[in-house]
Amino acid sequence: TNPLMAVAKKLKFKDSVALHHALQGDILAGRVAPVYLLMGKESYFIDSLTDLLAENLLPEQERAFNQIVVYGKDSNVGQIINFARQMPMMGGRQVVIIKDAANLKNIDQLSLYTANPSPSTVLVISHKGANIDKRTALYKQCEKVGIVFESIEPYDNEVGPWLEGYIRSKGLQIEPRA
Repeated sequence: TNPLMAVAKKLKFKDSVALHHALQGDILAGRVAPVYLLMGKESYFIDSLTDLLAENLLPEQERAFNQIVVYGKDSNVGQIINFARQMPMMGGRQVVIIKDAANLKNIDQLSLYTANPSPSTVLVISHKGANIDKRTALYKQCEKVGIVFESIEPYDNEVGPWLEGYIRSKGLQIEPRA
């Protein structure tokens, strides 16, 4: 099964791991969606994808002009929509990253933007700690026009095997007891 496909069943930690891996490959290959909704209780994968998008969507010299990072508690939806609708400066794309989006008041009003996202903007919504209600217009539109990533918190018995695999992927070794 393709981990990027919407799944009707209850997601598990292994689904988050597979989708995270698939999204990493897509981002590094330049296959980018106009909207990323990264949500859930496990912040590692959300932070990892947010950082990957921030570091790989724009050349370093363009980031000062075309990468905007805002924080949920210090921003409002209107301001974020204005950022997302403006044209990039000296480049073909801009990136708007909302960190701590769980603290953004009236977040569902972002659906005013996601209903018709700008083709020159990538909007990244980093919503850690909880999921956005799947019945909202924002969630449904993000799912329709972009990528929704749900980061599932692992059970205690899933942490060890995942960590061993992760460390192995970095070319290192670890003893099971460690």
